[in-house]
Amino acid sequence: MMNIENFNIVLMSRLVILPILVFLGSLFLIPKIRKLSLKLNFSDASNDRSSHNGKVASFGGVAFFLSYIFVLYFAEILDTSHVSLTLLASITIMFFTGLLDDMSDLSPKVKFFAQFIAVSFLMTEPDFRILSLHGLMGFYEIPLYISVSGSMLFLLGLINAFNLIDGIDGLTGITGIIVACFYSYMFYMLDYYFYLTISLATIATLLAFLRFNFSVKRKIFMGDTGSLVIGLVLGLLTFKLLSLEIDAYASLSFNREQLPLFLISVLFVPLLDTLRVMFLRAIRGVSMFKPDRNHIHHIIVDFGLSHRRASFFIGLLNFLVALIMFFVIQVFNDLESLLVLASIFFSAILLLFLMNKNKSAIRMKLKMKKLFFNFLSL
Repeated sequence: MMNIENFNIVLMSRLVILPILVFLGSLFLIPKIRKLSLKLNFSDASNDRSSHNGKVASFGGVAFFLSYIFVLYFAEILDTSHVSLTLLASITIMFFTGLLDDMSDLSPKVKFFAQFIAVSFLMTEPDFRILSLHGLMGFYEIPLYISVSGSMLFLLGLINAFNLIDGIDGLTGITGIIVACFYSYMFYMLDYYFYLTISLATIATLLAFLRFNFSVKRKIFMGDTGSLVIGLVLGLLTFKLLSLEIDAYASLSFNREQLPLFLISVLFVPLLDTLRVMFLRAIRGVSMFKPDRNHIHHIIVDFGLSHRRASFFIGLLNFLVALIMFFVIQVFNDLESLLVLASIFFSAILLLFLMNKNKSAIRMKLKMKKLFFNFLSL
């Protein structure tokens, strides 16, 4: 049995040394991965939807996968719930799904089925099951079958949301860092050090990746290999937070029932982008899997910002929304907080509509302008 003093030494070594090693290891590995990717001609060529020119090496996500294997192995001593093997299995399935998709463009059905298998592994663990909403909008216990099916649907959506925002340099990396920073704070305050280590490792490997993703001469993309893995990891961290009981949140300053509202605000950009794009595709009657240039990052870049500035602008927006909601849920009740969050989403959608220079958006604006003047002439 490990005494408290030895445990504290192990804890500090894992929380400090592991993220540093992940960061340095990623800095070392990513150029090697880039060189091999280009040598094997595994690169992302530009097309009419691309935000880059020429060929750029992909598979930056390989470094993420190796980082998580490293962290899960050395942080296992902090894993009091013994979920490390399950996490490793799920992450591995998601990694190879992204890898095969980057290499040969898997069909949406095959890709979704593989994601379903990876998510199913997580749902076998009680650590990630949400069995109560703890009074949010009057809802408490949730039947197990509704909890599992609803959780899987949300997690699959979140994984693909991170995949969808991976369209310009730095956006997925910056968004992932912001989400992981908020989660790191929460896991630290809640004394869940195993998940804190995973959160810190996510920040470390994404920081190293951004060093090359923003580079001109040594640029590399994370590809589906990276975005799917990051989406899965941030998703499982989200569900770990949601699965905790009220007593675990005594060290935080907001009501447990409003936690889902706060986590939605932390995931603001990927959720907003996905819901908005899916809605637009639905009303146009096109496939949900058909690519287009209606994403948030496309609108911001077309408006005149560079990739880097657009990514930092969107990241700052995500950070501010989460920060605002962190204080809102401490002051208002759940209904009032929900209205504030809904107002933020509506305002963001309206702003994006006004900024959008897409042909369909311009036609819609002209129709609305015509209707407005017809109304005034009555």
